[in-house]
Amino acid sequence: MSIDSRRVDEVVTLTDRRASTSRDSRVLLAEPDPVIAAALIDSADRVGVRTQWCTDGAAALLAVGADLPAVVVVAPEMAGGVTAAQVIATVRGYSDVPILVGAQPGNETLTRQAIAAGATATTARPYDFTDIRRFVQHPALRPRTALVAGPIRVDISAFEVHVRGVEVLLTRREFELLSYLIEQRGRVANADQISRAVWGRACDTNTVAVHIRRLRTKLGADPDHGQIIRTIRGVGYRLAPSLCD
Repeated sequence: MSIDSRRVDEVVTLTDRRASTSRDSRVLLAEPDPVIAAALIDSADRVGVRTQWCTDGAAALLAVGADLPAVVVVAPEMAGGVTAAQVIATVRGYSDVPILVGAQPGNETLTRQAIAAGATATTARPYDFTDIRRFVQHPALRPRTALVAGPIRVDISAFEVHVRGVEVLLTRREFELLSYLIEQRGRVANADQISRAVWGRACDTNTVAVHIRRLRTKLGADPDHGQIIRTIRGVGYRLAPSLCD
C-alpha cells in the first residue's frame, strides 16, 4: 500500500518534556479525537514519557517508519482513509513493536479486525496510561527486579517465586497474575482489570477464576496471614491485607 499521495495531517510531536526523549520512551498515538489524545498525552507527561500524536493512519505510518517508538497505540476507527487494521498490518510487517488498539462499546468488529491484523493487545479507550506504561521502556518506569509481599518473593528476572524460602513452580500466566496482585498492594482488582493486565484483553470471568483457584492452591495458606488471595464476593480479588503492610 502506497501512502505517498495521501494527505498527511500534521504530526504533533511534544518535544518540550522534562524527561529523556530517547526513542525507548516514546509513545506513538494514532488518534483522531483531540480530547482523547490530550488526556493520554497529559497522563504520560506526568510521569515524564513523551507522546507523538498523529491524527490519521497515514501520518502514523510515516512517523513509525521514520523512528520506531516504544509502543504504538491506535484508535479502532481512523480518519484519512487508512484503517487501523492497515496501520497495524503494515507496521507488523517489519517490526515486533507492541501495538495496542483502543477498545470501546460499539467498535467490537473493528477491534477484532485490528487484533487479527497483528495488534498485541487491546486497551480501554479513552486511554488509561497505567495500562500502557508496562510497554514503555523508560527509566522512571522500569519494573522492579523483585516483588515482595510478606513471605512471598517474586524474582522477575529469574522468573521464580519463593514462599518462606521454598520455590513454588508457576505457569507464566500464574506468575503474571501473582505479580499483578502484589503490585496492587491489597487493592481489590476485578476480573476485567486482571484479564487486561495479565492476558492483554478482556477474558470471561471464569478464566480468571480458574487461574486464581490454581494459584491459590499452589501458594497454599500461610500460618500468619491465612489465605493469601482473598475473594471479595461480587467485586474481585486481592492479597490478604496483612501481606501488604
